[in-house]
Amino acid sequence: MKISPLFTDLYQLTMMNAYFKAEKRGTASFELFVRKLPENRNYLVFAGLNDVVGLLQNYRFKSEDIDYLYSLKLFSDDFLDFLKEFRFTGNLYAMREGEIFFQNEPVLRVEAPIYEAQLFETAIMNQIHISSLIATKAARVFSVAKGKKLADFSLRRTHGFDAGMKVARSSYLAGFDGTSNVLAGKVYGIPVVGTVAHSFIMAFESEEEAFRAYLETFPSNGVLLVDTYDTVEGVKRAVRVAKEMGVTLKGIRLDSGDVVELSKVARRLLDEAGFTETKIIVSGGLDEYRIREILEKGAPVDAFGVGTKVGTSADSPYIDFVYKLVEFNRRPVMKTSSGKKMYPGRKQVFRGKNGDTVGVFGEELPGEPLLEKIMENGQPVKKLPTLKESREFFLERFSKLPEEIKRVDRRVEYPVRISEKLKELYRRTLSEIERES
Repeated sequence: MKISPLFTDLYQLTMMNAYFKAEKRGTASFELFVRKLPENRNYLVFAGLNDVVGLLQNYRFKSEDIDYLYSLKLFSDDFLDFLKEFRFTGNLYAMREGEIFFQNEPVLRVEAPIYEAQLFETAIMNQIHISSLIATKAARVFSVAKGKKLADFSLRRTHGFDAGMKVARSSYLAGFDGTSNVLAGKVYGIPVVGTVAHSFIMAFESEEEAFRAYLETFPSNGVLLVDTYDTVEGVKRAVRVAKEMGVTLKGIRLDSGDVVELSKVARRLLDEAGFTETKIIVSGGLDEYRIREILEKGAPVDAFGVGTKVGTSADSPYIDFVYKLVEFNRRPVMKTSSGKKMYPGRKQVFRGKNGDTVGVFGEELPGEPLLEKIMENGQPVKKLPTLKESREFFLERFSKLPEEIKRVDRRVEYPVRISEKLKELYRRTLSEIERES
């Protein structure tokens, strides 16, 4: 999805105009990170990088954009002329999409003339935020699903068109197997799945008539919703109709009631009728807590259709990302406000066997460096992985995450250390700030 350059906060443009007028053109480095994880999150999943790269590559002010800015009577004519030819000319470093990250770890860094790097703050945060938020929520669901199939059913309650697309993509990245979102299937190559609504069943004179109509249309791919009226009778009726028609009953869906007990009854009825391959799908108000409960009680569920609570990350609806200036004209800088500690200078994150270390960019420390150069002088220098490749990368990284960190029922902190060199840089920068103030 192409993003308009006007998709930003006004103060990004007014600051840019002031930089332009003051001829402030020095190189700045801004890093995106989280000071503290959300209260009920032990880790976060980085997502949205592809959108950021597309944004930076294609950032152009059209004539109608310039005309609108002119109509605000805020900006100087020479600045508006400058915007007509504006292009991103800087460097971009980032973690790979699907990477697991923690507090105080920069996931992305923009290095560019300060008016450029500043301008992109709002759009970058917006794109990374929603994708990482949903990928993290989906990963938590994946962690408790014990290999059961997971499908994104959230589209009707996501926060708009763009969110619906990003939810489908981010949940697939973090372990889901499919989505009900047909456009996401087309755009991203995600398997699309679906069943039938209660309204379809109620539109016919009887439940049996509805089942027959659906199985006639989809004789080898029919999944029937059996809980519109009496669920147990619905299962029996689905079996009888499929047998009489001689068609495959691919699955049944339970969307209400005591799904634990109903799924046990349904499994018994299906097996007794010889429908051992028919899958039981559960939907309705699901999240990691509910799915864990259902499986712990021994429900013979094969797949879950997960909607609203994942599509909105209901229990934790935001990540407190910050995009902070860490270096200007090769000089480390930092904010010193109370309660908002940050570390100065460009940084690298190293993943070791016993935790992560955040160090000064360029220093050599044990472990795997996680930030890599994605763009240089405004152009990509690294081919981005496909969504499927990023999904496989996430699954591999997630498999190595300690089981304690994956827990959804209590807080467990992953060790993130600050290198001695970075600690010294912090002390030295703080001393300089105090001396100059």
